[in-house]
Amino acid sequence: MSLIAKLFNRHPRDASPKPRRGRDAPRCASCGHQPPRPDRERGKDAAPALAQFRDDPAAFIQHALPNAGQPYPKQIEMLDLVANHRRISVVGCNGSGKDWAAARIILWWLETRPAAKVVVLAPTQRQIEYILWPEIATAVANADIQLSGKLTKSRYTISPDRFGVAFSTNKPDRVQGFHSPQLLVIVDEAHGVEQPYIDAAIRLNPTKFLMIGNALSRPGEFYDSHHAKQVAYARLRISALDTPNLIEGAEPVPGLITPEDIADKALIWGEDHPLFRSSVYAEFPDAEDNSLVGRKAVETAMAESAPSGAGAPTEEEDAREPVYIGVDVARFGADKSVLIARRGQRVIATKSLDREMDTMRVAGETILMANDLNAEAVFVDENGVGGGVCDRLKEVGAPVYGVQFGRRAPHPTRFANLRSEIFWELRRLMNDHLIALPQDEILAAQLLSLRYDVTSSGQVKLESKRETRKKGVPSPDRADALALAFMRPPSLQIWTGYEPFLRARAPAGVPLPPPAPDDPPDDDDGDDGGDRHSRVGGNPASPDSEAEEIARNRFFVG
Repeated sequence: MSLIAKLFNRHPRDASPKPRRGRDAPRCASCGHQPPRPDRERGKDAAPALAQFRDDPAAFIQHALPNAGQPYPKQIEMLDLVANHRRISVVGCNGSGKDWAAARIILWWLETRPAAKVVVLAPTQRQIEYILWPEIATAVANADIQLSGKLTKSRYTISPDRFGVAFSTNKPDRVQGFHSPQLLVIVDEAHGVEQPYIDAAIRLNPTKFLMIGNALSRPGEFYDSHHAKQVAYARLRISALDTPNLIEGAEPVPGLITPEDIADKALIWGEDHPLFRSSVYAEFPDAEDNSLVGRKAVETAMAESAPSGAGAPTEEEDAREPVYIGVDVARFGADKSVLIARRGQRVIATKSLDREMDTMRVAGETILMANDLNAEAVFVDENGVGGGVCDRLKEVGAPVYGVQFGRRAPHPTRFANLRSEIFWELRRLMNDHLIALPQDEILAAQLLSLRYDVTSSGQVKLESKRETRKKGVPSPDRADALALAFMRPPSLQIWTGYEPFLRARAPAGVPLPPPAPDDPPDDDDGDDGGDRHSRVGGNPASPDSEAEEIARNRFFVG
């Protein structure tokens, strides 16, 4: 039975939802606001009574606004996240009551703490004047006690240093000057607010920062808060299936999404359309056009059943495979050195090292892991300080292979550099469900943050780490270590990858034609390290033959 059939079997079309208290009262013909309830207590000083709810917005609503409607469970989750976290991002379906909750959060913040301020940013003034602020007006009009503030078109004022203001602007520098020890910043319809405005809001150093919006794949802070930057935010997703009008036995609520709304969207778009899944399930599209991997591929790789694709090896088969280790060495203050080991198609060990650890300590930790797991090969990103780790591992006889991500790719007509080709093969393994990864939220966020482009020559080019840092996204150290771990020693002469540019996949054990002689690396991975001699373990002296030169400069992904 389809989703639509299930919904209408549960909610007959002729069923009329019961109005929620306060939401169905008569409205003013001129402004649309609801008049105050005649039975509420007047003249009561709200501040002392409401201060007790400064850490509990749900209790504030129940006590001060009982006649203006009560939150349903997902809205209560949203309120609790705001109470307990500094940065919050809520993505919801259309008609999930996000603005209803945001309006009451604004009142809660201002009414329960002195010298509090609220700044609301929205992509349009319409969103403020016709959606968010009327929700505040409804709550104020139906409050059970006399609240402290005065409500105007886009402002709620208690005193000169205690107020809420909302606006849209086309100049980011106008989002400044709002300072308070109790500052709440809300970005409404955050999927439609461009990054410079959100950056300006973050520069206000708010006490709490809340973004609410829909699951549209527009690049920016809101999208990243549920993907590349998800570790920095407390997140919540509200699907239509979480709302009262679609929960069997729940009291229907006017204004929230209904089975009829979903049926209309299914008729217009189809249930598999990204817009349907965004507006109904609050799911972001699986991947942007330039995302290296999609969310579902990452989640599948981190599932307990992974790897689950056709032809995936069993645990017994992987147990007979050698162990390979990838090492990404930290270069900047916020980066960490990361070690990842895999046996066959399964990651079996990960280790993140303190950022203050020097290269000799990193080399020592690598030797310990290699000895414990009896590793057959260790691949190290040798650009910059990674070269010191390579040198030390070589001195102690470890099976080390230095990798320069910026070097020429084995298939230079298809890939701009080695890093792009390595990650493209990792992408294939994930899309084909042939890899098992640990349930690591940081690794997932880094994989989802990877972007690629296609050059004018038709080469796939992965976004460099320098470009990633410019966008405020942390360096993908775990993703880089993972990619390194899924390489194979070049002496095996095996290439298991494929790209859409190839007509057919090369059989295992049959080497592809050797690439053209290497050009000097262009350091296109974004690191600041200079050029080093090509290194695949062993002595970097001049090769005895052309075949040895090819072997020394080729890397194969397993």
